[in-house]
Amino acid sequence: MPSRVSSPSLSEQFYCNDSSSVSSMSSRRHLYDHSSMSCRSSTSQDCSHPNFSFPLPPSQPTSSSRGRGLRSKPSKPTLIKTLSPPQPTTRSRAASFGKRTRPHATPVVPSHDEIAFPVSYEDAWAGSRYGESAVADGRTDLDRARIFITRFISMSSNNPWVNAELRDIITNRELCRSVAHVVWAVMHRVFGNRHADFGVTPLVQAMRFILIKANIPAEVDMCEKARQVVDFFFDPTLHRNLEPLPCEELVMYKYPVGRLKVCIVGGGPTGLASAISLAEKGGGSIEVHVWERRWVRDERTGEVGYPPNARRRDQVVTLQDSVTDLLTPKSFQALFAGRPERVWPGSANIQIRKVEDRFLKRCQDDDLRGLIHLHAEGVTREELKNGKCGDFHVLLGTDGAASWVRRDYFRGYENERGRSYALGLAFDRGSAGGLPWSQPLNMFLTLGQTRYLLNASDHDGKGYLNMQLTEDEWHKMVGVDGEPVHFGSPGCLRREDGSIPEGFSENRVFKPSEHRDSSLWKSIEDGLKLFGFKESEVINVVRIPIVVQAVREGVQQLPLEDSRFVRRPHALVAVAGDAAMTVHFWPGRGLNSGIKAGIAFGDELVHALNRGEFAGLPLSSMKHYNDFILKLQDREHDKRSIPILNQSGTPETLDWLLKQASSVPDNVAIDWLVGAMTQIADRLEQREDWYFKPEINVEAQIRIVLRQMHSLTLREMAVSFPWPTREMAGAEVLPCRSAKPEPPETCKKAEQRWLQQLWGIISKEPSVERRPRLPGSASGGSNGRFEAPRFTVPTLRSKSSSPKMRNGGFVDDKPRPPMPMGHPLMAQQGMGPGVSSGSPPGSLRRSNASKRGGSISSLPVPSEFGVADGGAMGGRQRSVSVNTGVQGQEADSDGGLTRLMSVKRQPNQTMLCEAMALALFGVGE
Repeated sequence: MPSRVSSPSLSEQFYCNDSSSVSSMSSRRHLYDHSSMSCRSSTSQDCSHPNFSFPLPPSQPTSSSRGRGLRSKPSKPTLIKTLSPPQPTTRSRAASFGKRTRPHATPVVPSHDEIAFPVSYEDAWAGSRYGESAVADGRTDLDRARIFITRFISMSSNNPWVNAELRDIITNRELCRSVAHVVWAVMHRVFGNRHADFGVTPLVQAMRFILIKANIPAEVDMCEKARQVVDFFFDPTLHRNLEPLPCEELVMYKYPVGRLKVCIVGGGPTGLASAISLAEKGGGSIEVHVWERRWVRDERTGEVGYPPNARRRDQVVTLQDSVTDLLTPKSFQALFAGRPERVWPGSANIQIRKVEDRFLKRCQDDDLRGLIHLHAEGVTREELKNGKCGDFHVLLGTDGAASWVRRDYFRGYENERGRSYALGLAFDRGSAGGLPWSQPLNMFLTLGQTRYLLNASDHDGKGYLNMQLTEDEWHKMVGVDGEPVHFGSPGCLRREDGSIPEGFSENRVFKPSEHRDSSLWKSIEDGLKLFGFKESEVINVVRIPIVVQAVREGVQQLPLEDSRFVRRPHALVAVAGDAAMTVHFWPGRGLNSGIKAGIAFGDELVHALNRGEFAGLPLSSMKHYNDFILKLQDREHDKRSIPILNQSGTPETLDWLLKQASSVPDNVAIDWLVGAMTQIADRLEQREDWYFKPEINVEAQIRIVLRQMHSLTLREMAVSFPWPTREMAGAEVLPCRSAKPEPPETCKKAEQRWLQQLWGIISKEPSVERRPRLPGSASGGSNGRFEAPRFTVPTLRSKSSSPKMRNGGFVDDKPRPPMPMGHPLMAQQGMGPGVSSGSPPGSLRRSNASKRGGSISSLPVPSEFGVADGGAMGGRQRSVSVNTGVQGQEADSDGGLTRLMSVKRQPNQTMLCEAMALALFGVGE
């Protein structure tokens, strides 16, 4: 216990027997010599008491200083107008004491969630004198707060203006009727409702002590002014304690962190998922405001929703189980309404508009009310700068692919990886309901080519049919008025009687549908036939640009010119969903990535908040979220979007492929499509997570469907390649703080598989040649969205890098897509072993297509065949990679690491990294 100094103690200076005359207390502040106030530690080292001093503000603040830090006193009429305090409540005793610490040779350092005060504060608040115990003197918290501030004034003689403001506040009994209103007046009149920096001053600590002793942060039903002062003085971005700490005995309290305010621009699925994640995980410590211009507010109920005539996104998307499992039970139930529609393995289909509607309803549930605030209006940068969004700590941009948040705040950090074009036909089967073909058949037809993509719901018969476009086809996607058809202004098809559907004008009729002999319309017509739809079921037509791009950093500091209404030196800005990265939607991971990013944002923000990492609001506080975004970009771009672009996704590549289609024999195209689709059916139906019963007579069903289509369309489908799903397989990037641990038996199997594969590499002699077979139809594999056989990918290249195709082909120096042996473009030239005796030149054998359940290797697509740089067929080995199993499913033991034995070379760094990732995958902490 430190000895008391001979000079009057801090408790003596704070103590006053006459509580009825606050002004008389301040008049006696000159009786004590403040320079003599000191304390001595146990090591006899002197340290002075912190000096309560403030910078003197200008008498007339300029426009640049107004609202920043301390400011001049407002006129009294203005202050009276802004304050309407309720009647004060009387407390019978003071708040409970905190944890005391005594000075030692080693200084006591409070933890990140503790705040330290001099014990003299505690003694003064309790009313003790000369170390005596506290006495119940009948004073209210308001009386104690006014006495405390009076004593504070007596200690702070360096800033007369601040002292005058404080004195005026505590002597105005009509104005300040409760502790919260006293502190609220200090917040506005002295601090100007803004922190000049993230450090703390003695006055800030004094106000914090008053709030803690009055128990205001602990009141659940605190008034709005009390909530404002708690958020201001206990701002999570401010430092907790003075530096250096007072040398005298300290008393510790748990730091009652104020609310962290997050402003979300964009109320799509990603924005709503982010808001829900923050509200559910924040435990009331996070306040979320979401701004969306498409919403309207019901004046009768106050609920926010979409207007009946709003144009909505009708696409059906596939949500992975690994993503929806991250949701809380309440949010999962809200999303699927108890009926997840199983289609692709390990996932469920749902319409985007249903995701928006159900997440929006979830945001307005009773348990989230008051935590999420929905604003039915949009926000621009100019409006943000002018204070429309008010105060916030973090701005999150979830405003889509055309995000102004990304454009304005991440300029120079954008990186475009590729571009593709597509059209979208939204359909609604209405009273017919359901889908024309079964979902398994739809999948087989989709995976066997990449020209068309169907995502639809069998629950209500709604969905989207997409088709990849060349540059020339893209420019033909216009209405009869010549204006492009897009989501903001879609096109339509005439009804059978020639009338225009309701909600459309004559100008919005899709122009190619008026020219039935055009090649584009025939391709669209065949796309409808491929999946059994009628023209009358199409509700709109749009063209969709697919830009694969991302930001190189996911978090930035908000520019100072946009921070005028932020109540601290700066704020942070982050992006998620399409605003952070856009993907090629053929693999179907855009919404999955957006929801994962929203959940990760909530995880990392709450984690940083709980650990006190937001003090000073550094970029490092969101480092983990930034790292997650970059990892997610690598997974979704390099392992999903880029393989599609390289195969047939770019307009140039697709144009080259379609021009070669005219030279492919019809029987080769049909046999190739039937063989590939039937092979896919074999593989999918033997997976353990296959949801449907085996289809009967798959080959016959496929042939019946294909028979309805134009010959050229079939050839275009054939040369577009099946899905490169093997290249897309691999471990998912998930928010680690929300991901559920794998069952022990799953982790054990994954570890055993990796050890077996690694042992196979080490134990086998590299000189032993063993030809690896094509990945078979054994159970397991990736839990990626689709699963299909992986074909060899040699590059067609001549000496001049310009392949000259026969039968009407053309010469072009652009890089061409890799082709597996047996592909129609190979077979039609008589190349490779895809020609059987007795078959026409260039035909493809159908041994696997005609024999269901047979080995996948019976399809004549050699696994090791290449084209030398000189153009002749050579023996260049294809590149090998590790096919890692996911979520405990079995990896392809023949097509994984053991392929290294057949290529006579050491594994490269990428393969070793993937092997290590497989080793660590699924192992619990």
